[in-house]
Amino acid sequence: MDKLISVIVPCYNIDKYIEKCIKSIENQTYKNIEIIAVDDCSTDNTMTILKKLAETYANLSVYQNDANRGAAYSRNFALKKAKGEFVGFVDSDDYITEDYYEKLLQIAEKENADIVATDIEIVYEDNAQMPILSKACLGKVNKFNLVNNGLAASPCNKIFKKELIKKYPFLEGKINEDVASILPALIHAKKVAYVEGIKYYYLQRKDSTQNEEVTLKRLEMFDSIDTCFNRIKEDKDYQLYKEAILYHQLILLYMIIIPKQKDYEKRQELLQEFMKRQEKYDLYKNRYIKQFIKEQPKKERAYYKKLAMYLKTKDVVLANETIQNKDAMNKVKEKAKDIVRKITKRTVIRRYIEIKDIEKLAIKQSKKKENDIKVSVVIPNYNYEKFFLTRLYSILAQTEKIYELIILDDCSKDNSRKLIDKIVERISPYMNVQKVYNETNSGCAFKQWKKGFQLAKGDYVWIAEADDCCDKRLLENLIRPIKQNSQIYISYADTAFINAWDKIILSTIKPEIDIMKTNHWDNDFVDKGIEEIEKYTFLNCIIANVSSCIIKRDNYDDIFEKIIDYKQAGDWLFYVSVMKKGYIAYCNKPLNYYRLHGNNVTSVTKKQRHFDEIVRVHNEIRKMIKMTEWHEEQIQKRYDFLKRVWELEGDNNEKN
Repeated sequence: MDKLISVIVPCYNIDKYIEKCIKSIENQTYKNIEIIAVDDCSTDNTMTILKKLAETYANLSVYQNDANRGAAYSRNFALKKAKGEFVGFVDSDDYITEDYYEKLLQIAEKENADIVATDIEIVYEDNAQMPILSKACLGKVNKFNLVNNGLAASPCNKIFKKELIKKYPFLEGKINEDVASILPALIHAKKVAYVEGIKYYYLQRKDSTQNEEVTLKRLEMFDSIDTCFNRIKEDKDYQLYKEAILYHQLILLYMIIIPKQKDYEKRQELLQEFMKRQEKYDLYKNRYIKQFIKEQPKKERAYYKKLAMYLKTKDVVLANETIQNKDAMNKVKEKAKDIVRKITKRTVIRRYIEIKDIEKLAIKQSKKKENDIKVSVVIPNYNYEKFFLTRLYSILAQTEKIYELIILDDCSKDNSRKLIDKIVERISPYMNVQKVYNETNSGCAFKQWKKGFQLAKGDYVWIAEADDCCDKRLLENLIRPIKQNSQIYISYADTAFINAWDKIILSTIKPEIDIMKTNHWDNDFVDKGIEEIEKYTFLNCIIANVSSCIIKRDNYDDIFEKIIDYKQAGDWLFYVSVMKKGYIAYCNKPLNYYRLHGNNVTSVTKKQRHFDEIVRVHNEIRKMIKMTEWHEEQIQKRYDFLKRVWELEGDNNEKN
């Protein structure tokens, strides 16, 4: 993999951010990169910084426009200078992960793709808000699903074959100039691809173009749309693409962006021009409007239905009045109350947790009565600083007393350790807590699990992953059956999925666990572990994640040795190896919250590795139980299903 990538960086008055941007490109794991920075006659120190950086980095070329001409001109100019077979774009206040171009190019070459896209994480200046991960593709990877996406027109989360993107110059002198260039390139590409696990960090600044006041200039989007459609009108799927593009670029502009203009008269002017220009597209007929309205909160659907109706009637006054009345109802005090109500209702834990809140819970923990069944809580952490306080709050808020707290950090690169140090200092007077820092990254979660079991002194160990969360009654429900049966080796609860903002996005994992549709998990149970394996766990892992269970403390070194090289299915092998020693208990309540926050990589390579590990686990389970013809049939069905949905090829060699 030695193809040259030309990375184009248009710059204007960006002296606060440009160095971080350039360094994130320069420090890529893939080295065959040329950087072309074009300054658009900045009035600050941007050009001075660029010249200084060019003295350090031999692969950085710096140019300056003869007049302020806009980002489109700068990009078109740089494309003429680019020598690479592939081209990437990075805005000068943004930055990228260090393996960004390596992963993009790997997929481009593997898939023989003209364009490869990835996800964007929206980050806010001064951490004013939590980051938001925006997916570049939902569903099967194809041209339509990339076009039918809010990130479709962005040049920055993609690499392009240079000869393709040069065919569609950026629309100079307009904002949203990307629409006329990127969308035709996507549609006319011979092959497109998508990769997860890397990120383009899109910085939201108060003074950025996208955050400027909504003015008539925003309606230049129509010029970009017109040019885009002219460039794709010969495509056989033109009408299909057209409807999706109109929805993402114009309907959402009308529904969401224009209402942000708070001045009544200015908004009236905007709406009047919009209605006039949208007439030729009959936006009210767009199939995606109903879908948009359905996705809105119930109490706002009537509002959006009215706005959609005015697209048909072109009634500017009523549209403006509707927007104004909605805004008038949201007085500052009432709006604050409404936000609190929404958060309370829709998040699984309180927001804005501080160290003092953790200290208060530690004091409460110190006053709880000692439990007959002692639980050691192990928190393995790696770069989860932003979730750590929430995680610890959910642990210390348990109705059951925590016997001891063991915090493991695996050489985090963020500020996790500073935070942990402060926390331990504040809570150590009230409870048994220790922190253990690795000197080098272990590269394996199971090594941290093993260390946790070795350090623990309680009767049971709870591996509480640092990015997860839980209900305050989790331990209470997990301990209850153990009080009746001391031979329970694993006690676990149903799991719900939450997003990065503690909101439930999947209320239960049971349908994913009960793949044979047995209804086994519809009630609490206590079963012999070996029988559970014979009936259910032989086929698939029935514990969603380790945070959902407590495990009897024992010496599991031999098991950890066996799973140490697993990347995907090692937890499953660990659970079956432990549960065969005694009994297993289940609580039919979603008290564990597994967090999804965009770090999961689902490439074909990873899916194949996962599949191969599933085969290995089945081979180990064959040593534990006697597999019947029925068992083997169920396993084969599982293999066939996984190969189909993961688009894998080849034999599974399930009986190695």
